[in-house]
Amino acid sequence: MRQAVLAYSQLSYVGQIQNVDFGTNRADAVLFRVEHRAPDLTRRWYLAPEALYGDSIISRGTMEYDIDVHRNRVVVARNDALDDQIAFDDNFGLLLRNYKAVLAPDTSVAGRRAFQVLLVNKYTGETVIRLSLDAQTKLVLEKDRFGSNGTVTSQMRFEQIRYTAVPTQVFDVPTGFTRVHGQDEGLPSNDLQALVKTAGFRALGPKYLPDGFLPIAGELTDVKGVRTLHLMYSDGLRTVSLFENARGAAVDMSHYTVHSTKLQSRDAQYVQDGPTTLLAWSDGVLHFALVGELTLGELMRIGASV
Repeated sequence: MRQAVLAYSQLSYVGQIQNVDFGTNRADAVLFRVEHRAPDLTRRWYLAPEALYGDSIISRGTMEYDIDVHRNRVVVARNDALDDQIAFDDNFGLLLRNYKAVLAPDTSVAGRRAFQVLLVNKYTGETVIRLSLDAQTKLVLEKDRFGSNGTVTSQMRFEQIRYTAVPTQVFDVPTGFTRVHGQDEGLPSNDLQALVKTAGFRALGPKYLPDGFLPIAGELTDVKGVRTLHLMYSDGLRTVSLFENARGAAVDMSHYTVHSTKLQSRDAQYVQDGPTTLLAWSDGVLHFALVGELTLGELMRIGASV
């Protein structure tokens, strides 16, 4: 498993990938050509859908360049999480603590022999991810993710792959485009006590978390001008985020079917989209939103403990 995670930083290749995310009533699919030069240069050229055809994303270390040929612009942003080896080591240890790797029969992906590995939750017995690893290089050639009811929620699959040297010129950012500064993504802090003290309001956290989940990081952000505390919890694969603020910033649910419920005696709203559930409520002083790849029942139990 560790070889599989590290393979990306050790191998150079070109290929074609299909990625599909399954929502409740729809599926979003993209097809792109990928060129990768180890350790940290990558370019993805979109082939489908038609609205993205010709666009590409270049990653150079922690810098990302989103090349929008239709609007003749390049969106430049920093994402420190792309090169966070410390977070990887911590998360890998958490994964091994909560999941067991089970070998399934070998398969073939993109014409290459592959080992199949199931990551099974030790507490629930559910398979959360199925990986197909290149038998020779250990690169992940296919990844299926499953929801709590066993349905496939997302799939990534190489349709073609060739290991080869890739010239650095491939990753040059083209000229002649208008440069736009995008939103930089820093690394969340793992000093949660310091974050809570500087939130500007009396922040709360859950007393209950599902088996295997631990607090891993947090950040203070401005959401539509409202100072918001974001706390993150994980079991190594699945994550839950708790957002809270003291000014009643509304959660944007306009694109989803919203349902009403009761969280103990409080009015609450929730939406479900594929494996992801969002639960929002207020205690009269603070306003909360929980988001995660968990069932509504699990999120309500977490929310009731806040």
